[in-house]
Amino acid sequence: MKKIFLLFLILTAITVNGQNHFLGVKSGVNYTNITAKDFIDDRNFRTGLNIGITYDYFFKRHFSIGADVVYNQRGFRTDLIFMEAGGNPTGQKEIIKDNYDYLTVPLKVGYNYGTTFYGFVNIGLTPSLLLDSKTIVPAFILPETVFPGEIYNVKNRVNQFDIGGFFEIGAGYKFQDRLLGFLSFSYQHSLTTFTNADYFANAKAKHYGMTVNLGLKYALTRK
Repeated sequence: MKKIFLLFLILTAITVNGQNHFLGVKSGVNYTNITAKDFIDDRNFRTGLNIGITYDYFFKRHFSIGADVVYNQRGFRTDLIFMEAGGNPTGQKEIIKDNYDYLTVPLKVGYNYGTTFYGFVNIGLTPSLLLDSKTIVPAFILPETVFPGEIYNVKNRVNQFDIGGFFEIGAGYKFQDRLLGFLSFSYQHSLTTFTNADYFANAKAKHYGMTVNLGLKYALTRK
């Protein structure tokens, strides 16, 4: 990882005539889940926030490299279904929330085409640092049980670092000489697990999900 960051810093530090630097902001929605074995069954997707800043350096007209800094909410949901003594569902259902929030720094290379209306494709890596992780069990009432609800902080048990790969495709419009808007869709899948010997050992759980982002970019230098 140190070599990857060093290479990125070297590339973005190179200054040549005609270079283009774009700085922007973006915000969107994550739709995430996990892959795992010997883990919780019947997992549902979490809808979370994805917001941050973006940087791109364009060279040779169509090609770019860049990095984003993003607050990235991941996780999943599990239905807690209550059963009668005979094994039949009561019809009562609650949702257990497993939240994993990260600071993510996507490192990307891209191909770009078009001028006023433009499109782009990016691929890259998503190094991520865990900011917070909680399991939220809701309150519920049963004939002989009243559970007030509980929030379990599991940040210190979950692996603190995650890295994945991602693919992004998008399109945009050039409003002014330096101001561009864009809409993008991306898919990300972790290469490392967030489980370990202290947190669901042998589950080998990994994050994956889709993101839709809307953003603006501003050209710091002209072509």
